[in-house]
Amino acid sequence: MKEHSLDVLEYKKIIKLTADRSATKIGKEIVLNMEPVANKGYIQNRLAEVTALKTMIEDYSALPFGGVRDIREALQKSAKGAVLATNEISEVRSTLRGIKELHQYLAKIEKELDPRLIEREYQVIYDLSAELRTRPALAREIDRCLNDYGEIADDASPRLHSLRSKMTALENDIRDRLDSIVKSKHYQNMLQESIVTRRENRYVVPVKQEQRSNFDGIVHGQSASGLTLFMEPMAVVKLNNELREVKARESAEIQRILQMLSAKIAQEEEILKTDLMIISRLDSISAAAKFSLDFKCNPPQVNETGLIELNQARHPLLKEKPVPIDLKLGNKISTLVITGPNTGGKTVALKTVGLLTLMAQTGFHIPAAVNSTVAVFQQIYADIGDEQSIEQNLSTFSSHMHRIREFLASADKSTLVLMDELGVGTDPEEGAALGISILESLQQKNAITIATTHYSQLKSYAYTTEKVENASVEFDIETLKPTYNLIMGVPGGSNAFEIALRLGIPESIIRRARSLLSEDEIKVETIIKELNQERNRYQNLRQEMESYHQREKELKEKYERLIVEQQEKHQTEMEQAREEAAEIVQEAKKEARRIISELKDKDYLQRSEVDRAQSSANQDLKDLRQSFDQPAAQQAEQEIKSDFEVGDQVRVRSIGRKGEIIEIDWDKKEARIQAGIMKITASLTELVKVELPEPEEEEQLQKYRVKKASKVANKLDLRGERYEAAQYKVDKYLDDAFLAGLKEVEIVHGKGTGALREAVEDVLQRNEHVEKFRLGIQREGGTGVTIVRLK
Repeated sequence: MKEHSLDVLEYKKIIKLTADRSATKIGKEIVLNMEPVANKGYIQNRLAEVTALKTMIEDYSALPFGGVRDIREALQKSAKGAVLATNEISEVRSTLRGIKELHQYLAKIEKELDPRLIEREYQVIYDLSAELRTRPALAREIDRCLNDYGEIADDASPRLHSLRSKMTALENDIRDRLDSIVKSKHYQNMLQESIVTRRENRYVVPVKQEQRSNFDGIVHGQSASGLTLFMEPMAVVKLNNELREVKARESAEIQRILQMLSAKIAQEEEILKTDLMIISRLDSISAAAKFSLDFKCNPPQVNETGLIELNQARHPLLKEKPVPIDLKLGNKISTLVITGPNTGGKTVALKTVGLLTLMAQTGFHIPAAVNSTVAVFQQIYADIGDEQSIEQNLSTFSSHMHRIREFLASADKSTLVLMDELGVGTDPEEGAALGISILESLQQKNAITIATTHYSQLKSYAYTTEKVENASVEFDIETLKPTYNLIMGVPGGSNAFEIALRLGIPESIIRRARSLLSEDEIKVETIIKELNQERNRYQNLRQEMESYHQREKELKEKYERLIVEQQEKHQTEMEQAREEAAEIVQEAKKEARRIISELKDKDYLQRSEVDRAQSSANQDLKDLRQSFDQPAAQQAEQEIKSDFEVGDQVRVRSIGRKGEIIEIDWDKKEARIQAGIMKITASLTELVKVELPEPEEEEQLQKYRVKKASKVANKLDLRGERYEAAQYKVDKYLDDAFLAGLKEVEIVHGKGTGALREAVEDVLQRNEHVEKFRLGIQREGGTGVTIVRLK
């Protein structure tokens, strides 16, 4: 892209604003070196990366780049065998911690989310960070050798620990001796002050100049005035010498440790360089994502056909809240002519299109609605503002022509040309004619062109020429202020006469001015006025329709919400009623058992009647519970069927008896059934068809029953069995007893806690072969035995 176009469209300001949102030095460098590209695939990939990271920041938090340092030089030095300083190793450690923190951040998201969601939303980010590697062993080794202040720790090696312990002991010994000297009365008159200090890394005391010959020691310096000498007492010279030797050995050990750490860093150089590159790349994408969030941007669609369609587009550098514009250009329209009053927003609209195109071609989101589209251009040419040059002796007009000459020389279908105040700076009639000629030339080259102007001739040209469209910036005559709205398809009026009249210019002067206009100029202004009136009428109608649609939508949503609420309320009430009914059944069952138990204990002579009452009560409770537990779908299935006929073999659900239909009353929805010697009237909803066995099948069944009867006893002993095992055995035994043709059987469960008896009763209540059952009387085994009557 031309450097001049980047400057006048203020592209570099956007780059700086984005770079300021970087967290690392290298990430900032990457952003500052970004430039627009003309590769559609690259742009789409870049936009996808920014979109994914923006979503990640919104859903979780900003990526952690804290601690990551620019360690490129340190890595390069270590690779060449140089020994790194402690501060350089400390920066490597900080970077290792930053890499680990970022790795944990990404791993946590990957662990929490479904892989399909990761693939849909964040896959590009995980692809970028796939080679990110933490080096825990290196981090631990540096942490062991460096303390929190970035200095070599005492425990970096046993030798260093020993040397520093010895140094501490020597320093303490030296201080003790010097303290005794400065506190001694013998030396009070010799010392300038009673303090211990250091000179040339040796411990000394301040001695008066005149006492030099009386103080036994070595001079290491003097004060600026020369009145004080800093002398090392002979009593500590040997200790100071020994301390210096120990410090020399300490320095050698520190150098050895630094060399060892540098070698370990060198071994990981390639991995660390890759990690640094990945993090820096992610940081540059993160900066673009943060810019997108801060300026409410969205990713545009990208094409190579020259189509520009901006919806609710805003210039991101305007300090005051910008007025969004809608603009469409390309396909059938290759040239757009924007007209309107000064300071009305024409130049801002021009810059907005150019800047947003440059941002999109850099891979940045743009401050526009999500359905916006931007074309990819090989070149963007911009001639905006006063380009007068004193050095080149060029006027404003000459400067514009110099710039436009470059456009015309290289423009083609992959070029976007932006020209502000086309033809200005010379005679208006000649300037307008030249402007039309320039637009025609660019149109012949298939360039996408946007030009702003005041000339009426250009408005007429746009109105009458194919592939050329008018647009205007709106001006409020009432307030004499621009609204900054861009109106497509309508040329802008100058409004000079209306503005002058409202500002107090006499009406007679305005009338005279109008009379001086040519017929063509009057015609253009009339057309513009009519178009604006028609547009206002259309806008009012559209707003009215939108109001109706919004009201209709709100009412629809309201009634749909009410229906859902009523359905949920009904369902909740039904569930509550079913739960309450189930509790009532359970309580009734417990109460019936208690009463029957009391009756049995009181009167053994009427035990059989009590047993029959118990069986009846159990059956009633069972039927009641089933009716409450039955879901709506099953109840629907129990609707009356019309395929019953006289002679059908059926079973009555409520009593479990089988019989033959002898009569049907369709009005009452009832049937008479012959069940053995009994005649039963039952609802049709209670009937279920059954198939009678064929004579041969009946004969085989009888033979099987005789054979089965020889193997099945009429008693089952469950004592010692567990609850579930007992129920399984009872169920199987009842099937065998039924097939064997037994009519009455005895189940022994014992008295105990009563749990086994309840298990047996639960099975008997559910089994379809059971006609009735009761507890045994005293001679049959009492409550430890249940007597079962089979159908």
